[in-house]
Amino acid sequence: MKEFLINQYKNLFLWSPFVIAFGAALYFSLNNEPNFQFPVLITILLGLLIYKNKNIIIAAVALFLFGFFYSMSFTHIINTPQIHQSFDKNYISGTIQDIDFTDKSTRILVKIPSTQIRITQTTDKYINLRLTLNNDVNIPNINDTITGYAKIYHPSSQYLPGTFDYARWAYFHKISGTGFLNDYSVIPANTEHFSIRNILHKSANSKLTDSLVLGYKQIIPKSERDIWQSVGIGHVWSISGFHMTLVGGWLFILFYLLFRCVPQITKRIPAKYPAMFCAWSGLIFYLCISGFSVATIRAFLMTTLIFTACIFNRNALSLRNATLVFMIIFLINPFYVMQVGFQLSFAAIYGLLWFYNDKIYQKRNWANRVGHWVYTALMTALIAGIFTLPFIVAHFGYIPVYTIIGNIILLPIFSVAVMPMVMVGTILSLFGNHLLLDISDNIYLFALKIATQIANLPYADITINSMPNTVLVMCVIGLLGIILIAMEPDSKNYFKRNANYIIGLIFISTAILILTTQNKPVFYSTTDNELVGFVENGKLQFNKYKSSKHFHAFNTWQTFNNEQPSEKHTRKKCNQGLCIYKTQNWNLVYMQTIKTVIDNIETTCRDKSVNFIVTPITIKAPNCHAKVLNGGMIIYPNGKIKSIPGNRLWHKGL
Repeated sequence: MKEFLINQYKNLFLWSPFVIAFGAALYFSLNNEPNFQFPVLITILLGLLIYKNKNIIIAAVALFLFGFFYSMSFTHIINTPQIHQSFDKNYISGTIQDIDFTDKSTRILVKIPSTQIRITQTTDKYINLRLTLNNDVNIPNINDTITGYAKIYHPSSQYLPGTFDYARWAYFHKISGTGFLNDYSVIPANTEHFSIRNILHKSANSKLTDSLVLGYKQIIPKSERDIWQSVGIGHVWSISGFHMTLVGGWLFILFYLLFRCVPQITKRIPAKYPAMFCAWSGLIFYLCISGFSVATIRAFLMTTLIFTACIFNRNALSLRNATLVFMIIFLINPFYVMQVGFQLSFAAIYGLLWFYNDKIYQKRNWANRVGHWVYTALMTALIAGIFTLPFIVAHFGYIPVYTIIGNIILLPIFSVAVMPMVMVGTILSLFGNHLLLDISDNIYLFALKIATQIANLPYADITINSMPNTVLVMCVIGLLGIILIAMEPDSKNYFKRNANYIIGLIFISTAILILTTQNKPVFYSTTDNELVGFVENGKLQFNKYKSSKHFHAFNTWQTFNNEQPSEKHTRKKCNQGLCIYKTQNWNLVYMQTIKTVIDNIETTCRDKSVNFIVTPITIKAPNCHAKVLNGGMIIYPNGKIKSIPGNRLWHKGL
């Protein structure tokens, strides 16, 4: 074993970003904020230890702790102020910083004085609110002043362990509150804000431009997004490597041909060098107008490294380049490791680099080229699908069965027809010409019909219960083991020759076993215990029909319970705010209000048949027969409780 570990040291650089990311993921996933003094100093000391140490085990532990404490330091430095409570009608007056367009409404980022609203203790003079405009008649512009009465909430926490935490996302995007703005007035700015992104949005007036060029992620209707996800090409609507490769390739070909026509340049240097620089400059422009998403930044950095490697005649596509980009993005913002775009992007790129790393270029005739193209397309879809599958299941809760078919049929349509026409059509729209955008819309509708037919095939989506973090971690370690464990191909020992596959498959098989044997919970509660759900005869019942503050909890819990989300929800009848829930193994009493707690806590605690009491306030009841629970949680049929994190820095306002 010692010899095996020593042999792995040569791949330590490739392992390092993932070990650091595991440390960061542990920090972000804890239920409570760890109490460590001087995390920045600890981070610096760990960095020195990693640099100086040559022992692989000590180095791995130091890398893990570095990721943990670097994330902790970064989080404390961010220190986003947060609101104390929800406000049904609070007057605000602020400046619009950004506008986000979706298929149903317009969202704005408003900067207001911190004195206008009650927030956690802060020295910040201004805070940011993310508000949805329910009146789309009067759409403001960036830098305009907007005033009105808003419903404001603290960003909601997770509704299930391991799922999307909006409060955490908002904290790292410097958003103190979220809500709705119904009646408002707009005061135009003295000087109009110049935004190429906004100009292109208004001139094109096309959802394809908004999505494929400008990076608005929810401009495509959800019903259509679900179809694209089902056929395995949902990544088309998130600007990433697919888009950067196409745009960079087109620009390079264009400038290469132009420079070949200028002998004064090509006599001195090869045309590919200035062509690469011009293509790279065009990608910077594309990055700026596309919203700077994590996947886009990753793709841009990878393209930059590829261009640089080509200029210096080095291997452009390598795991070391991907590792370098991973580390740069992590150091910019460690929270990126928790975002689905980051995870899917790097999962696909590492899988493809591993698969194609040892492939040697061969000259082929036309027939062999076609066959090789088909093989490459099939294997690219298959490898990318395998390596991104754990993250798709973890974040979206399903397996897209017909991914390969969708990629083979539909990606060429987007690559050859939709993307080029949308790009050129967006530029022409500035001059009032929308012909290409209209054609691209028709091609899009044609592709959507094909995608719908594929999505309607039997077993197109296999629903999977929510994936525990342990399962996801084991899957990731298994896939990384296959890619990064150093083997000894000439060894007579079978394990040494195939160590990567053996170790990888052990982790993946164990993860699948855990996933397939887990039960579904029968009780759900939000972090403030305002909304709860009970499973009766396999169907969810709620303590209320609707909740503006926890709007998404209904659909999240129903989907997790393998139900189709609907607008009308089944309500469990509770007597004056007191709900009694009985199962085969345990009984639970839920108290909805403080008055209900005061009136019933004493008698309920004396009842020996009650196992759990869920209340919206913390109660110290040492002589209570039942276990008193607070905060977000789910409870399984056997009585096992899983808590939802609610005591982190980004939950201060909850």
